[in-house]
Amino acid sequence: MSETLENIEQALAQRALELEQQRMKAHEEAMKEIAAARVAEEERQRKVQEEVNAQDARTRAKKAAEKAAIEEAFKAEQELQRAREQEQNKKQEEIEKMVARKEALDKKLRDLEHAEEAAKKELHDIMLRSLPCVDTERIMSNPLERFFQKSE
Repeated sequence: MSETLENIEQALAQRALELEQQRMKAHEEAMKEIAAARVAEEERQRKVQEEVNAQDARTRAKKAAEKAAIEEAFKAEQELQRAREQEQNKKQEEIEKMVARKEALDKKLRDLEHAEEAAKKELHDIMLRSLPCVDTERIMSNPLERFFQKSE
């Protein structure tokens, strides 16, 4: 019986050893699977992070392009406004020059008219001074009357 017990003990020990080896093998396989899963998860997270980073970069690039376009449009609008203002200023200057020329011409015309009136007056005065005294009784209302007048 001691042989049987020893055989049973040996069989149990053998079985325990086999079970321990299976457990160790299963543990090793589980550890390999965990390591592989960890590597796969890290790779997945790395790809996700790369995609997030790429999306962020695209978003930043898009925002930068939009901002640049807005700034360019704003700059173009400012240039257009500045050009309009310069054109308006030129027109205003031309108008002011035309008004000044008109005023100068008006003043010159007034001066000429005044000079003409003065010259007419002076000519009239000269003519009056150069005429001999005229007998007002003998002035005829009709200049042809003199030819038709009977001699006295």
